[in-house]
Amino acid sequence: MAEKQRTEIDAGLLQELRAKAREQSRTEGELLEEIVRSYLVLAPRRSNSLGGFFAGLERRRREEGVEPLSEEEAISLANEELHAMRRERREAP
Repeated sequence: MAEKQRTEIDAGLLQELRAKAREQSRTEGELLEEIVRSYLVLAPRRSNSLGGFFAGLERRRREEGVEPLSEEEAISLANEELHAMRRERREAP
């Protein structure tokens, strides 16, 4: 059984987490656990370089049989992240 832990999280970030979980038909806990696990396993600080980080991502993608993003999907994802970053900057106190 998983240990329960309370944590504070930015309201906007929590809203995004909930939306993404609904979009993927998953619980918030499942998605959050995957995110944390991915960070702990693949964080750039563990690979000592950004190149090593991306190499780890590519290796994991191949191991899990995940198809690479098309150029259009990659651009769309990058744009979504850019807009999210800009929203965060505007909303910051």
